[in-house]
Amino acid sequence: MPHHPRLLASAVCGMLLLSPAVPSALAAGPTAPADASSAPSPDAPATPSSNALAARRAITVHTGDAPVLATASNGVRITDTGYGSALTHRPGDPDDVFLGMTDRGPNTDSEKSGEKIEPLTFQPAIGRFRLVGGRMILDKRIGLRTADGTPVNGAVNTEATTGETIVDLDGNPVAPSPAGLDPEGLVAAPDGTFWISDEYGPYVLHVDATGREISRLKPFDGSLPGELAMRTANRGMEGLTLTPDGRTLVGVMQSALETPDLKGGFKKVPFVRIVTIDVASRKVTGQYLYLLHLSEARTSVSEITAVGNHTLLVDERDGDAGPDTFKRLYRIDLSRATNILNPPPGTTYDASRGGLLVSGKSLEGLVSADKSAASNEDRAAEILSAHGITAAQGELALDMTRLVWTADPSGRTFPHDKIEGVAVTHGGRTITVSNDSDFGINGIVKGSHDPFQLVTKAFGLDTGRQDVGEALTVDMDALPASLRGPGDRTPTVTINDKGVAAHNLEPDTDYTVTIDGHRVGDLAADGSGRASLTWRKLATGKHTVTVSLNESALATSTITITGQNGPANPTASAPAGAHPTVRPARPGLPRTGV
Repeated sequence: MPHHPRLLASAVCGMLLLSPAVPSALAAGPTAPADASSAPSPDAPATPSSNALAARRAITVHTGDAPVLATASNGVRITDTGYGSALTHRPGDPDDVFLGMTDRGPNTDSEKSGEKIEPLTFQPAIGRFRLVGGRMILDKRIGLRTADGTPVNGAVNTEATTGETIVDLDGNPVAPSPAGLDPEGLVAAPDGTFWISDEYGPYVLHVDATGREISRLKPFDGSLPGELAMRTANRGMEGLTLTPDGRTLVGVMQSALETPDLKGGFKKVPFVRIVTIDVASRKVTGQYLYLLHLSEARTSVSEITAVGNHTLLVDERDGDAGPDTFKRLYRIDLSRATNILNPPPGTTYDASRGGLLVSGKSLEGLVSADKSAASNEDRAAEILSAHGITAAQGELALDMTRLVWTADPSGRTFPHDKIEGVAVTHGGRTITVSNDSDFGINGIVKGSHDPFQLVTKAFGLDTGRQDVGEALTVDMDALPASLRGPGDRTPTVTINDKGVAAHNLEPDTDYTVTIDGHRVGDLAADGSGRASLTWRKLATGKHTVTVSLNESALATSTITITGQNGPANPTASAPAGAHPTVRPARPGLPRTGV
């Protein structure tokens, strides 16, 4: 179906009311499998609903290539498609350029408890992608290296044992390595360097533009909270982000810690820990709790993404594929949560026992000791609150499962089990997510060994197609209210010849304002998300005004100043070749892509 940029012009009392949006495209879903009978076939209405049509218009799927790294003895291909463990956008890069990252490499479980199979030696890497024409094009690969130049590998780190045994396809042990790393979170800093979080330590690494380690934070020397070393194996620091002001890194653990007094296992504790780090000093400045929705599904956290200086999106998901699964983005505000580095009255701190202690118990121990709090986030919140601790509670911004299965009930459009990367552009009004394809493999043939025979990972529910790396771009402003959660904030920006005003911006966050490409000041949002900026009389003629966050436009308009000091006459700034279309249900002027 054709691409229809959305544009609605409206001059209101000589002003321009902008309800930010970007041009959207119909879903460019994957091609159908060769054997269509193997595809899922849920019942679908003969005529798509209005929600389905809106969902299709609001999303664009970008599918990556699948170069073969190796082929198992039974013909299963291991593909170089695993860059979706993280996704980020560097400030100043074109809006279609993103950076993804692999985890430790191809691996899967054997039939022995605690044994992993790594079928090949792999160097984790950052990939630079262009999302163009429905394709996810890899144009640069940056292999990760330690400070001494040693290529990073996927072996268990010698400093941070996971209790696992790793073997190759022939069952030979893979020795632990000081260069072992399991990367999961990625930040592309404006200076060209990268920040990476991992699951093994957990560690937070700073690497240069070539992928070589500059420095490392870890719980073993106190540069990260010591209690983080109690992470559950392979559930360390799963997500990492940088606030728009560039001052604070925010990392999130995938699941609860396994503290010495934990009862019943980490899967029953409905919270994870979030850590904030000052970029300039490399010092940890905060630690917070985020409440998981365990009462609804067996979930964990896969990503955290800053939309404001203390507001973030949390990617909470299960590990299943299908229309009844749980893949959601929740908006949280850390300013409303308790920083447990500042102990509430009556508490103490001991990293060796789990960090903050309440009546001698770690927070995981405190909550797990109450059987009514097992997998019950509301009860956990009550217990924590009784001891002066407020956990961050998510407000649903986007239900990814509902979105993609509404857009395409056939299950052929972005049906992946692991949504692990989340990047935002256009002030958070465009969200791009990526999947972890697990390099196209998922387990072994039962009873196989010497060598192990691999099993192909299915593309969602379609067992006739191998999973592949993809990115899904969502234009939040194109979605009807029924497909957006109450946690979604839609900014409104008003521009005229005197200045610009806005509300519903991210609180305490500065947005850059330019006129004809020249910066004239900032929209400094207050705690409620309101901001304004005025300027002196503009010269006669047309002027383009742009409001941006992290160098990505939130709103753009052209105002015309008459020669007689007349009022501004706002007009839309359309992309080249665009044909404006009217969308009466949404007043104001959506921004155009820049």
